[in-house]
Amino acid sequence: MPPLPAFDPFTDCPPPGRFPLTWDEVETELVKAERFSDSVTRHGLIQELRHHFALVEIAAATVGRLWLAGSFASGKLDPEDIDVTYLIPSEAYVRATEDPEVVDDLDNLGTKDWCVRHGMRVDAYVLRLPETTDFHALGLTGAMAPGDHKVFEGLGVWDEIWQRCRSGQSGIPYGVRRRGYVEVLL
Repeated sequence: MPPLPAFDPFTDCPPPGRFPLTWDEVETELVKAERFSDSVTRHGLIQELRHHFALVEIAAATVGRLWLAGSFASGKLDPEDIDVTYLIPSEAYVRATEDPEVVDDLDNLGTKDWCVRHGMRVDAYVLRLPETTDFHALGLTGAMAPGDHKVFEGLGVWDEIWQRCRSGQSGIPYGVRRRGYVEVLL
């Protein structure tokens, strides 16, 4: 079985869910696959994403993982950009947001117009991962780190957004179909 399941024939996207892939598997499945052999944008997009990732990693000091969604994580032959969410470990995120210059850098890297002006067709979002790591105790009062409730909510919002199909896309009525997306393991 390939790392990424067959795309749903109606949505032309992976089935609902989050599918973990390595960088190499992303390139194999979403750039070099036979179905994309005639693409004129996918190879350049993955290179631009790798460059963008390196800039985010320099600014934040580390990236925990990425979520790739939108047309790049679909069967569209020539996507126009890559939608990516960077998940930054809590301690690194807090350190990064204490430095105004780093905050500016991350804001720029998360602004599509800035990215396009700098040769990257990347639509990026930067999120903090929760500080809480002992998930066995999450049901206990006080077990969650302060502020993690909002962090979990934000992650849930983006998970929900990346699994939705646009209404009207390929004749998909609002709320009828869901899609999957890719999590790049680092």
